[in-house]
Amino acid sequence: MKKLLLAAGLVAFASSAAADGSDYRYLQLVSPGQSIQAAIDRAAEGGWILVLPGTYRETADATNGLNITRGVNLVGLSTPRKKVVLENSGSQRNGIVAVPAAHTDCMSCHASMAPPFELLPGVDPSPLSTEPTIYGLSISGITIQNFSNNGLFTRNVDGFKFIDVHSVGNRNYGIFPTASKNGLIAHSSATGANDSGIWVETSELVAVTHNLVEGNVNGFEVSNSEEILLANNEARGNTVGMAILFLPDIFDERPDSRRITVRNNHVHDNNKPNTARPGSILSTVPSGTGILYLGVDDSVISKNVVRNHDFVGIGVVDYCAVVAGGPFDCLVDPDITLGFLLDNAASNNQVIENVVVENGVDVDPGNPFAFAASDLALITDGDNRNCYQDNIFGTFFSTLGVLPPCR
Repeated sequence: MKKLLLAAGLVAFASSAAADGSDYRYLQLVSPGQSIQAAIDRAAEGGWILVLPGTYRETADATNGLNITRGVNLVGLSTPRKKVVLENSGSQRNGIVAVPAAHTDCMSCHASMAPPFELLPGVDPSPLSTEPTIYGLSISGITIQNFSNNGLFTRNVDGFKFIDVHSVGNRNYGIFPTASKNGLIAHSSATGANDSGIWVETSELVAVTHNLVEGNVNGFEVSNSEEILLANNEARGNTVGMAILFLPDIFDERPDSRRITVRNNHVHDNNKPNTARPGSILSTVPSGTGILYLGVDDSVISKNVVRNHDFVGIGVVDYCAVVAGGPFDCLVDPDITLGFLLDNAASNNQVIENVVVENGVDVDPGNPFAFAASDLALITDGDNRNCYQDNIFGTFFSTLGVLPPCR
């Protein structure tokens, strides 16, 4: 009720300001038939853009539905019955793109906005600055649907909040912050991605809480990031519920993946067939995995309920151990540098007080790791200070023969 009253007050204020000719750069109201992008372009730094329920098809940019280049507050005034929907206007690749103004041209210089983000012929491959230059971005109350690549993509943002944002049928990624920090993704959802529903990449200090992901390949993904919290979320009906990864192809951008806390989540029934892009590393991940920690360090998996996965409930594995013999083998992959090779092992992770049951009971016999099917799996070269304590589980597999206890 308080939220509705606040929204009504803001709408009344914005309408009054527009009527009397006041400066509307700080508070604008967008109605169906009007352009959200035009309001974003007019907005002052820190300005508020309120969007009334309706379906919006923005046509100003052939690549992106909406472009944001500075800190603003984009608020969809959705209700349980009437939503603010941003829909692909034709052949757009991305729904909302928030990147610094100097980087906007790069959004149309890629052959695809999916990894490895291959550039078109003749495009300068010079790396972009990693310094955040958008400060204080908030997006809420919006459903983004049917874009061919990404729903909500951000880069170089310091201080962001994505609340009540819903990605539907965006084919590569749903909600995808990169090279960003001090963020919150909450009370949101993602479905229908052939990669990750919610992916936090090369970022730090981000909380991902009270979200639902279903019907994706990866429900949640965190890669080459640090100080990330995933708590009180639900992942169901994906290929992998939560994939926490250390990847070589983005090692140069952030050379570690550590201090990733996964706590109090409900991860269940993630047995969807893998529909990731052929030839990608994700396409090699077996279906039926609850929580996967791949090459991650200094992290905690605690108090989660993980159940009913065909392959593994919670797996902690070294990167090079599980890619051996394939196209991403650490001995042949050109992305493998000496620095990555020295740090590819999963180390110093704690798996404590989880309920992990009914996993590994229907593994695909064609899975090369079928022998590891279990509730808890540890595939490492040495214990690497990984440890287990007070978990409820039925089966385990460990290359050490035991699950090392926490001391």
